[in-house]
Amino acid sequence: MSDFLSNFSGDDYKENLPKKKKNTVKKDAPKEKETTDTPKKKKRRRKHTSSDQARELFDNPNLIEDNEEIVKESRPRKLESVSDDSNELHDIEIDPEYSKKQKRKKIVIGASIIIALVLSYVVYYQMTRIKMPDFQDKSVTDARKWAAENRMELDIKEAYSLKSESSDVMKQGVAPGKNVKKGSTISLTVSEGPDPEEIIKLPDFKTMGEKEASEFVTKNKAENLSILTEYSDKVEKGKFIRMDFSDKEVTSENYRRRDSLNVYYSKGKEVFEKDIPVPDFSGKMKNDVEDWAQKNSIAMTYEEVDSDKIEEGKIISQSIEKNKKIAKKDKMSVKISLGKAIIVPNYGYYSAESSLTAVEGLDLSIQQLFSDAVPYGQLISQSVEAGTKLTAKNSKSVKVIYSYGQPYIKSYFGQLEGDIPKFLYDDFNSKGANITYGTYYVDSDAQKGEIVKMSAYNQYIASDSYITFGISNGKFADLPGKTPEGDSGDINKKETDLAN
Repeated sequence: MSDFLSNFSGDDYKENLPKKKKNTVKKDAPKEKETTDTPKKKKRRRKHTSSDQARELFDNPNLIEDNEEIVKESRPRKLESVSDDSNELHDIEIDPEYSKKQKRKKIVIGASIIIALVLSYVVYYQMTRIKMPDFQDKSVTDARKWAAENRMELDIKEAYSLKSESSDVMKQGVAPGKNVKKGSTISLTVSEGPDPEEIIKLPDFKTMGEKEASEFVTKNKAENLSILTEYSDKVEKGKFIRMDFSDKEVTSENYRRRDSLNVYYSKGKEVFEKDIPVPDFSGKMKNDVEDWAQKNSIAMTYEEVDSDKIEEGKIISQSIEKNKKIAKKDKMSVKISLGKAIIVPNYGYYSAESSLTAVEGLDLSIQQLFSDAVPYGQLISQSVEAGTKLTAKNSKSVKVIYSYGQPYIKSYFGQLEGDIPKFLYDDFNSKGANITYGTYYVDSDAQKGEIVKMSAYNQYIASDSYITFGISNGKFADLPGKTPEGDSGDINKKETDLAN
C-alpha cells in the first residue's frame, strides 16, 4: 500500500499519473487556452497526500482514523494552474497539519535515540557491575569462589578473634548490596580463630560440674582443653576425678590456649548385665583361663598352691562354679597347682652327718661354727624355717649350721711369731670365732722369734677373746745349732720358768 501511495508524491505525480487521467488533461488543455476570458470551471478537487504521510497512515492505525477526520473537515484554500513545457495542468493542495507531523516525527526519532542510548548504558552498566554479597560470618572459601566467578581481586587480612570461627569473614571493605565494578579489589578481614598464645585463667574444676566445665571451654575457645568422662566406682557421677597436663611444665597459672589439658569427670559405676556363663576350668591350664578372662573383661586373680594330686600348672579349683553367669568387670579367682611341695624338716633332730639324707629334693649346705651358747654338735640355725613348703616357684637351697661348742686354745709355745695369724684363723676364726691377738718382746734364752709366753693356753676361751703372746728377743739364747749343757731335767725346768 505504501508503494502505491508513493506514486502520488508531489515530484513524481506527473510521471506516475495513470494513463487515463493523462489523456484527459491533454484533451482539455487547449480548450481552456482558447477561452481564457471565460470564467474558470470549478473542478472537483482531490486531496493528495505525500508518500511519507501515506506510509504513516498505514503504519499507524490511529493516524488513519485521524486523517479521515482531517480529510472530511478540511477545505481547499487555493487552486492554482501551472503550465509546464508539456502544457499539462496540475492542481496543488497544501496540508495544514504537515509541519506539525514533521515536528512530531522528529520528536519521536529523538526520543527513540535517547531511549536507545539510555538502554545501552543501562545494559553496559549492568554487564560491568555486580552487587556486593554479604560475606560476614561466612567462610572465606565462599568469597574466593565468588571473586573467581566475577573476575574480582581479594585483599585478605587475618586477625585473631574469639567471636568468629577460623577462616570466617569478620569485615568487608564494600558494604553488602552495593554495586561494584568487575575487576575491582575487595578487602576482607578473615578470622584466624582465637589467639593460641593467650594465657587462660583456669577455674577450679574440682568445684565445677561437667556441664559448667564444658561451658567454660566453649566460652574461651579452649580447643585443646578436653572434658572427658570415665567410669568410677568411687567418684559420684558428674563429679571431678582428675586433670592431666600433657606438658609437666604447664600449670593452672601459666596455661595457654595452645596447651593440651584433659579434665576427667565421673560417669559413675559401670553396670553390666550378667550374661557371661562361667566354664569348668578344672584340669585346664592357666593359659586357657587367661584367654577367657581377657576376652570377657573379667577381673581374674590367680592363686598358686601345692598339690599332691594335680599336675603343676593346671587348675585345682575356681571361686565361681561352672555355668553360673557373671557380668563384665566381675571378680573371679582360680587356684593353680604348683605340684607336690617339699616340707623343710627341723634339722635340730639330725646331726651334721645325718642331715644330708634327711629329705630328698633339697639342696642342703652344712657348716659348723664355734658358739659360746650352743654345745658341740647341736643346731645353731637353718636358713629355711622348719615346716616350710617349697614348690616349683621356690628355691630348694637350705643352709644348716651346727655348733663346734666353745673355742679351746692350746699351747703355742716354741712356735714362731710369724705363724700366729695362721694358727688363730685355722683353729678359730674360720669356724665362726673372732679371736684377736697382740705381741710383746721379752729377754729369753729361747731362739729369737719363738713364743715363750701366752695370756691363755690349754683352756676354753670366749669366741671373741684377745690373746697376748710373749716373743723371745734371743738375748740369752745360744748360737743356733749349739746343744745346751745339763740334763733333760734342767731343760724342763727352764721351760717352766719361761712359762711363768
